Amino acid sequence: MTFSHLPGRGLLALGLLLPACQEKDPAKPKPPVSDPSKNLVCTVGAERNDYSIFPKVADGAGVGDVMPYFDAASGAMYIYYLKDVWNDATNQRHPWYGFQTTDFRQYTELPAGELLASSSGDCAQDRAIGTGSVQELNGTYYAFYTGHNPNATNCGHRKEGIMLATATGPAQKFTKNPAFTTLYVPKGQGFDEQDNFRDPYLYLNDETKQYDMLVAARQNNRGVVVKYTSADLLAWSYQGILYDGGASSYVMLECPQLFKIGSTYYLTFSDITTRNFYYRKSASPAGPWSPPAGNDRVDGSGLYAAKVLNNTATGKNYLIGWVNRYQNNQDGGSWWWGGNLVTHELVQTANGDLTVQLVPALKTYLEAQTELLVRVSRTASAARPDSSTYVLAGPATGPLANVLFKPLNLTRYKISATVSYTDAANDFGFMLGACDGTNEFYSLRFVPSQNRFSFDRINRNSLNPGTSPVADVPFPMQPNTPYTVDIVQENSVVVVYLNGIAALSSRIYKAPRTSWGIFADKSTATFRNLTVTKP
Repeated sequence: MTFSHLPGRGLLALGLLLPACQEKDPAKPKPPVSDPSKNLVCTVGAERNDYSIFPKVADGAGVGDVMPYFDAASGAMYIYYLKDVWNDATNQRHPWYGFQTTDFRQYTELPAGELLASSSGDCAQDRAIGTGSVQELNGTYYAFYTGHNPNATNCGHRKEGIMLATATGPAQKFTKNPAFTTLYVPKGQGFDEQDNFRDPYLYLNDETKQYDMLVAARQNNRGVVVKYTSADLLAWSYQGILYDGGASSYVMLECPQLFKIGSTYYLTFSDITTRNFYYRKSASPAGPWSPPAGNDRVDGSGLYAAKVLNNTATGKNYLIGWVNRYQNNQDGGSWWWGGNLVTHELVQTANGDLTVQLVPALKTYLEAQTELLVRVSRTASAARPDSSTYVLAGPATGPLANVLFKPLNLTRYKISATVSYTDAANDFGFMLGACDGTNEFYSLRFVPSQNRFSFDRINRNSLNPGTSPVADVPFPMQPNTPYTVDIVQENSVVVVYLNGIAALSSRIYKAPRTSWGIFADKSTATFRNLTVTKP
């Protein structure tokens, strides 16, 4: 986890297209109303705290770096996390809290409350608590964590070290072990000896039958993952560099993790610079580590510090992270650490690559009822050949093709569609917070020429092929190929699932209860089976 933010830190819904759209002849395009913008709502509302499927802490605090854990003894799934608290009235700095879940649709906060507290002393190594992981051995639960102290230079010790606390159960408070010798990065080997040594991850190496600990560090001005080994979780020996980024040089490979699915080992990490989550593959837990055959990331920069939980009882895997907030709950505000928890189901493909999809229990929950769509307008270039289809033919010159809908006054819902295109000189997708249908709106858009799906806030008249997105994810596309799209929204958290392959998680304050629509710019795109469903 990064402490760089300290001490100051700063869609919709396509419902079943029933006769509610009120067209006598659905096959006959109608011209747009004279000024549809008069009927649009694009004012950002106040941020709400009634989250459940993408939870925050009950008191409204943000969820920071996650440390998921499956307890084989009880069959329970836990998500420990850093609570976004920093020198508030509790005098805590990123204490550990936790959720328990059975299905990643409902979450229960652990009744023990604060599981691991920071120390109050100005020079305590763990004046702030950082990311770690939990491992059970003989009925004792070992919580290894980062001890971080911004005052280290005045206290005679290093800023970051690895520390230990234990508990008798996975839902109990952890007691710090003062007898454990804090681990620091080795001296004299080119490491940043005063900082950047954090995020321990523990696992039982199935080849050596010993415990390995991965730690994020920096050596010779590049981020690396180092490894330690132990037979008893108490005495640790340094084993060198497990991964140095390969052909890429990262500033810091935060929150590293190693796990196995089938016969393939995976090494994952979050790049502190781009805030993207990446993964590498190997036939051995010792490496070498190679990028996958396909894309090496399955979400965008909106999902940070993600970790994988493997439920060994069911064989299911889940990718869990947090979606950041922005200062003052404004889309243009500074990036803030911590936010809402988001979980994807992680699926291994035949070639060993990884994909993500909507958690089945959450999908079922969100499809309980159909919400009616109410259209505001559509352009003459947006044909409606049947009651559940729109064909948008954006002309080579002139305004884009679009359909605009009234706001969905719901807290949580899912928009679904099957999208394809015949040609795409530019892009097509979904409009959010639309003040009009041609320029002033946020876009969730397919960009076939760049094989990616992108979230952009910038107005269309300023958008060009070189524009940096707020977030994007690789998504290879071909003409005349149907792609399923599920857009899950709860208040300002918006997660797009793309054909069971990738996801794009974002914070969009302008999305809730504002006008939205679909568009095609210099492209011909078909949106079939457009539906909005809700719990």
